[in-house]
Amino acid sequence: MAPSMLPLALLLLAGDLAASLNSQFGQPSEYRTPDCNQYKLPGCPRDFNPVCGSDMSTYPNECTLCMKIREDGHDIKIIHSGPC
Repeated sequence: MAPSMLPLALLLLAGDLAASLNSQFGQPSEYRTPDCNQYKLPGCPRDFNPVCGSDMSTYPNECTLCMKIREDGHDIKIIHSGPC
């Protein structure tokens, strides 16, 4: 009976690994869209409140991320507050 359980155990481990990799490298639901409407671009405040963008770049604040979005036209989300 033990040999027949091996494929099931491997399948369960593969599912756990896939879920773990997806949460590390996929786009989790906790990514948030920056609120660029609140900033009067092209000028940004000089406050240092870093955010990590989905392009894996650290921006000094949300406003500078919004400037990058406007300049390049890419849809960059905020992964989390703080540096990448």
